[in-house]
Parts: sequence; C-alpha cells; structure tokens
Amino acid sequence: MDPANQPPRLYPEDDETAAPPQSVGQWLTQTPPGCAVLAVVPTAALSAALTFLSTNVFQSYGIMVFLASPFIGGLVANAMYTARRAPGEPQPGLVATWVTVVLAALSTLALLVASALEGVICVLMAAPLALLMALIGAWLGSSLSHMIGERNSARVLTVLVLLYPVGQALEARYPVPVPAHRVVTRLRVQASPERVWQVLTRPVQYPAEVGWLFRAGVAYPTRTALQTTPDGRHQLICTYSQGAARLPVTSWQPGRELTFRVPDMPAPMQELSPYPRIHAPHLHGYFRVEQGTFRLLPQPDGSTVLEASTSYRHSIAPRAYWQLWSDYLLDDMHQRVLSAIQTQAQHE
Repeated sequence: MDPANQPPRLYPEDDETAAPPQSVGQWLTQTPPGCAVLAVVPTAALSAALTFLSTNVFQSYGIMVFLASPFIGGLVANAMYTARRAPGEPQPGLVATWVTVVLAALSTLALLVASALEGVICVLMAAPLALLMALIGAWLGSSLSHMIGERNSARVLTVLVLLYPVGQALEARYPVPVPAHRVVTRLRVQASPERVWQVLTRPVQYPAEVGWLFRAGVAYPTRTALQTTPDGRHQLICTYSQGAARLPVTSWQPGRELTFRVPDMPAPMQELSPYPRIHAPHLHGYFRVEQGTFRLLPQPDGSTVLEASTSYRHSIAPRAYWQLWSDYLLDDMHQRVLSAIQTQAQHE
C-alpha cells in the first residue's frame, strides 16, 4: 500500500517505528492506558468533591448528587480523554472512551467508600444510576464538541462545574414536597381470621435466613411481641437487627385490623465499610416509616388473606429510582413476617 494513502495513526505507539515511551510522563501522555489514567483520576476527585459538597455541606440527597454529579463526571472524563490527541488525529474509539468514562464513575464510587463518605451498600445501590448518567454525559459531551468545537465545549463544561454549587444550594433551599408511599404485600393463610389473629397478637420469632442486602447491613425485624400498657393501650415491641422500637397501636380491631405508628426506629442500615464508623447523613431522617398495618381478609373457603402494608417517606431523589429499592426491601420484610405467621397459624 502506498504510504501516502495509509490511514492516520491514532496513537504514536501504533507505529512500529515509533520509539516506546521512556518515562512515566511519556506513558501517561502517549499511551491509551496512560491517558485514561489522566482522565480517570481528576474526574474521580472532582465527582467525589461534588458529592461531599451535596451530602455533607448541604445535607442533600437529590437530583444534583445522583444525576448532575455523575453527568458532569461523564462530561469531564470524556473531555479529558479525547483532548489527548494531537491536532489532525481522529477521535479515540468509542469503546475506549466509554470504558474510560465507566472507570471514572467506578473510581468515584470507590473513592467515596475509601474516604469514609459512604458505605458499600449505598454505593452499590447508586451505581446503576451513576453509570447511566456518566455515559449520557459522555455522549452529550462528544456531540457538543462536534457541534461547537472542543474549546467552546470546554468553556460550557467549566460553567457547569461552577454552577453546580448554585444548583445544589437552590435544591436544598427549596425542597420538593415528599408524598407518602405505601407498600402492600398479601399472603393466603389456610386458617380462620380468628386463628390468624391469635398468632399475630402473640410473640413471633422470624426466620434467621435473610437476603444478601440484609446480611450486608440493611435493618430487618427479628421478633415482634404485643404489649399492653398499664393504662390499657396496646403497643408492638419490634426487635430489629439494629435495635428495638416501641410502636404504639392506633387501630385495634380484633380479627380484622391492627395498625401501629412508627415514631422512631433504629437506623435503616448499618453501613458496610472498612472503617468502624462512617458519617453518612442519609442514615438519619432521610427515610421515615410512618405506620404499618396488618389486615385480615376472610375468604369464602374459610381461609384468610393476611395483608401487611407500610407507609413511608424518603427525602432522596430521584424518588422513582430509590422507591424501587425501598419497595423491594419492604416487600421482602413483609414476606418474612407473613410467612412466619402463616407457618404458625397453619401448623399449630
């Protein structure tokens, strides 16, 4: 092939006649892995700093920290990786760029754990959303660079980073109202409502087997017992894996319904971390269970449909995403409780 007609080399090391890098500096600036490192490390540091600003300075877990921060991280990683090429060289490959962006996002999450800002479980829950937003940011960054040029797109990126604290301050100052959300789980019990009520209102020990999220630190009930106070009121004593709570009964309809308030409860999880204690503000007050209800629905064949429902609010956004996790965990807890009651009611 005529050398004049050969396609341009993307990287100098692609040329067999090019001298290999002789120093760390040359490796960082002249090889794809080195340039990826130069993009990943600053991006992770910037994204972790933005996360710290949102969660520890503004005490906010919302759109800015879960959507805007990884989005900006994707923009930065893409810009820093593609900026390494010399004038006239083609853009780095899409796969290489996206791998760099994903590594930057994962490095950010790892840095949050290593710096004791977050625990492993919360980071794993946030990872799918963070990776998606980082890739969207990288894609839009590439499109913007093609439309207005790299220099102008770099200015836009700088403005976005500088405006992040402003957006976070506005989000913290004007929070969106948090509506209550209800999770309902039902299980058929081959026993009469009277028999199910007897089991429900006496001490119940729940199975020790739990899913991996609960084993990793998410709180779950291990035992409940009904208690009558000296003034004749009922309260539910609930023992959790992280502590115990006294839950006042607000509706007492024997054989039909038992509803209780949850004025306070232990932290929703014990963060999995290499450190004995970490400071994660979202463990205190951002997830609030308001009340729980057991409802007994008699069936024509003499059995009972036992229903457990939990009403909760959480000040974490985007709400649709985090409700997927909350609903899954609460439904799993309901299943454990209802199954224990079902077993006792059907076999005793």
